[in-house]
Amino acid sequence: MEFVLANTQAFISILSIWILAVMMPGPDMFLVIRTAINKGKIAAIMAVFGIVTGTLVWLVVGFFFIAIIGGGVLFDILKVCGGIYLIWMSYQVLTSLKQKSIGQDDKRSEQTAFYTGLLTNIANPKPPIFVSIILSKLPLDTPFLIDCFLLIVMLIIPLIWFYIVVRLFTIQIFLDKFMKCSKFVDILAGIVFGVFGMDLVYEGVRTLA
Repeated sequence: MEFVLANTQAFISILSIWILAVMMPGPDMFLVIRTAINKGKIAAIMAVFGIVTGTLVWLVVGFFFIAIIGGGVLFDILKVCGGIYLIWMSYQVLTSLKQKSIGQDDKRSEQTAFYTGLLTNIANPKPPIFVSIILSKLPLDTPFLIDCFLLIVMLIIPLIWFYIVVRLFTIQIFLDKFMKCSKFVDILAGIVFGVFGMDLVYEGVRTLA
C-alpha cells in the first residue's frame, strides 16, 4: 500500500493514458459497432469478450515479455501476418455491402463473433509496445503483485468501455437512426481495417528487408 501511495501520480497517469487509448477509434471499436448494428447485442458482447481476451494476451506480453519479442524478427512477422488479416477483414466488409441483409438472424454470427473479436485484436501487435511505453512511467522496483493488479484494472477498462458501446448501439431509438447509415459504418470500418493492415504490413516488411 505504501508503494501505491508513493506512486499515485504514476498510476493515475498510466490509467488516464490507457483509458484514452481504449476509447480511441480503431479496428476493435468499429468491429463492435458494426456487430452491434448488424448482428445484435449478444453477438456484439461476444465480440467484446474476444477483444478483451486479445487485450489480455497483449497486456501479459507488454507487462512481462515485451523484451523477448520487441524488435525481433518474430515481432516483424507478427506485424505482417496481423496486417494481412486486417486487410482480409477490410475486403470481407467492403465486398459484403452489396449482399448484406441488415439485421438478419445469422446463428453463426454469435458463434464466430468471439473469434472475430479475438483475431481482430491479436492482429494488431502494436498494443504491447504501447503498453511497455506507458509502463515506463512505473518505477523499476514495482512489485509483481502491483503489476498483476494494474494488469487487471487495465483489462477491466476496455471491458466496461466496449460494453457501454454495445449498449449504446443496441438502444432501439439510437439503433434505428444508425440502421439508415449502416453502410457508411461498414465502409468506414473497411477503410479502418485496411489502413491499419497496410500500415502493419509496410512496417513489418520494411524492417525485415
